[in-house]
Amino acid sequence: MQTGIMQGRLLPKFKSLYQSHPIGTWEQEFSIAKNLNIQNIEFILDAYLYAHNPLLTNDGIEKIKSLVKSSGTQVKSICADIFMEWPIQNIVAHEFNHYGNIIETLITNLNRLKGQDIVIPFVDKSSIKNEQDQLKVIGFLDEFEEICNKKQINLSLETDLRPKEFLKFISSFKNKYIKVNYDSGNSAALGYLFKEEIELYGEKISNIHIKDRLLHGGPVMLGKGNAELFEVKEFIEKSGYNGIVTYQAYRDEDPINTFTKQRSYFEGL
Repeated sequence: MQTGIMQGRLLPKFKSLYQSHPIGTWEQEFSIAKNLNIQNIEFILDAYLYAHNPLLTNDGIEKIKSLVKSSGTQVKSICADIFMEWPIQNIVAHEFNHYGNIIETLITNLNRLKGQDIVIPFVDKSSIKNEQDQLKVIGFLDEFEEICNKKQINLSLETDLRPKEFLKFISSFKNKYIKVNYDSGNSAALGYLFKEEIELYGEKISNIHIKDRLLHGGPVMLGKGNAELFEVKEFIEKSGYNGIVTYQAYRDEDPINTFTKQRSYFEGL
């Protein structure tokens, strides 16, 4: 099991955005993470100035590798928030190659970083609305099975589909590297029960986001919302889970102190 933090959670917000790749300051997070004994930073690829993201260039990957080596903090996973702004199910014909090139580049470059998981969110703006959306996503992501196998990279999907519907959706892929990202906060906000989700597709979970949210509400400090965090921790510790665990917890204007309080809370459950 690799435990880490979502990129930017140890730094001031970039352009006042709640979650975004922190252009200009991202390198600083490695030394902070080292001091806090954090094993992994889950990098973000969002749509804002995405061409400047180091994940997409050779020089950028070499810079990340250098920082990984000097800090000991790895990059095992990527959260591809770009596909919340550019939903895969909305792709039109002339965009297929562009979307495909981004995913192939992420798979190749995460392999170079010795990582294993790319989280693709289908929530909020990219929420899957109907069977047609599902079929389009399945057809598109199944095309990456060969490169996923070659590079040993999972595409870990997060959706707001109801658990039984999500099971049916995730079981429809031919690509065996399609996995599940479980987000404790988002499930809590939707009123989903951890026990039901684990029973349905627990064996497919390769990436867990630790977060707390109020039922039908926004993010709060760990322990202040409706997330079943004790059950999540018990699953991580007792089920033999060997995937990635990432703190995607509440953030404010005091990032390091806020993170350390929440990590202490979760570890103390």
